[in-house]
Amino acid sequence: MRLHEFTHGPTNTPESNLTTALELIRNRYKDTKTPPKISTQSLINLVLNTDKTFNYDALVAANESNPAMKNIIKSFNKDYVELYPAGEPAEPEQSNKEPDENTVANMANAAAKKDGAAGF
Repeated sequence: MRLHEFTHGPTNTPESNLTTALELIRNRYKDTKTPPKISTQSLINLVLNTDKTFNYDALVAANESNPAMKNIIKSFNKDYVELYPAGEPAEPEQSNKEPDENTVANMANAAAKKDGAAGF
């Protein structure tokens, strides 16, 4: 039998190695006012130490397929990867659209019904 046959946890995947590298980088910048940023090639080299098949396309695929990456990676391109600071969640998407009068009235009616009060 081989050692990997005894392990019950998930094996290291390029995506999990990428997540670990990103968290290490974010924590390094934790006490500074500088936003966490690393060159894309440096990040790829970090992950290549654990997975010999990792490249830019794998970074793009991981970012698109793993929703957790949206909370770590703020933006990236072929030159740099910018991360959200450690302990700071990704900013929720804000809509610039103002709710219309019907939406506000419907929300008020729903709240009134929930509280047992009469509707508008």
